Amino acid sequence: MSMLLNGVSGLNAANSALGAVSQNVANAAVKGYSRQTVYLETAAGGLNGVKVTKIDRIVNSFLNDDIWRTSADTGYYEGFQNYIGYLEQILGTESLNLNDAVAGIRASFNAAMSAPDSAAYRQQALSSAQSLVQDIAQINGALSDQQAKLGKELSDLADNSSSLLQQIAEMNNKISKAMALGQPVAELSDARENLVTELSGYLGVDITDVGDGNLNISSKNGAPLVVGSKAAAVSVTGTSVDVSFNSQNFALNEFVGGRIGGLLNVDATVLQPSKLQLETIVSSVADSVNTALSEGFDLNGLPGQPLFVYNPADVLGTFGVNAALEPDDLAFTGRVDDGFGNWIPSGGRGDNGNIANLVSALNGSMTGYDTLIGDLAIQSKQVQSSVKTAQLLKDNALAARDSVSGVNLDEEAANLMFYQQLYDANARVISTADQLFKTLINIF
Repeated sequence: MSMLLNGVSGLNAANSALGAVSQNVANAAVKGYSRQTVYLETAAGGLNGVKVTKIDRIVNSFLNDDIWRTSADTGYYEGFQNYIGYLEQILGTESLNLNDAVAGIRASFNAAMSAPDSAAYRQQALSSAQSLVQDIAQINGALSDQQAKLGKELSDLADNSSSLLQQIAEMNNKISKAMALGQPVAELSDARENLVTELSGYLGVDITDVGDGNLNISSKNGAPLVVGSKAAAVSVTGTSVDVSFNSQNFALNEFVGGRIGGLLNVDATVLQPSKLQLETIVSSVADSVNTALSEGFDLNGLPGQPLFVYNPADVLGTFGVNAALEPDDLAFTGRVDDGFGNWIPSGGRGDNGNIANLVSALNGSMTGYDTLIGDLAIQSKQVQSSVKTAQLLKDNALAARDSVSGVNLDEEAANLMFYQQLYDANARVISTADQLFKTLINIF
């Protein structure tokens, strides 16, 4: 009788193994699928055959952690590069080079030295100033568009993250219930890991396997994202990202990793500071020229008026040429003290005494701009290198995971032959046991 039971147990074990092999082969091309194997052990007692203890995935949690970490790094650097690369392109483009625009103003002032009362030279100075205004308006528009785009992308990422967190929480619930009932969870676990991989591209995550089928997830700055079957919601206000969990709010900063962290960091360390630097440069140029003009007189013998106007609260958005200024109002005439502490014109309409001050005011005024462009170029190159490195590490992590958990068709073919032979052998055992039993019956 034990021979028959041994054969039946072996037949069932081989059949389960063949089922696992066929499942692996069928899903060989499915992204994120973890190959399954049958775990066998000798049945308790003497000559009681074999039993299937479980059918489970072949996975390595450390390799999964590598995938999630490198996915977060790749998302971070790609998000950062998209915006710093665009900013570098805008500020470095030849048609919007503020150095050229300021050089044009300086050239127009120098040209007026020979004929300071010439209406043509004076109009050329106003036109050159207007060219600078137009360049700054285009740059400001591009920066505003980038800021709006960044806010929209953060909002989309927050919505996607919230959806993924909810799906992971639902998977936790399904897996924990299935494990409690002793049901297989391989496919559910694969699906959950794929969701976590997608989430890690948006946010750096810390994973805790509770052991009852639940994965608890938190952000890199400690904000709870998934606890059991409960999920957090991610929201965006402007460029601020918050996590809401159980009626508590947690702010996400630029150190959370993933694409969200990359966007927050590029906004905090590149976009906003670059805008402030540009505002400082532009306001400095305007103030220097306006101060120089205030030290001269126009063709009508009146004190110089400002060439540029702007609102300090929004320098780039309000920067412009003084609309009330006419060509004759440009204060090219110098000044002298009349001996009583008052300034008067140093000459007539042909006097160019103040033009040298105007030229001097523009000398070196764009040093900060050159530094800004250089810093952006260096940082952009570094981030491009980081993108390549992060992608390479991610590819290596995926390859390492696939070498352990991926389906190898050659290996599965060998397993198929082995378990088929095992099945046939156990079928022979059953057939032999049946023949022996019949022979024994016929004796009586």
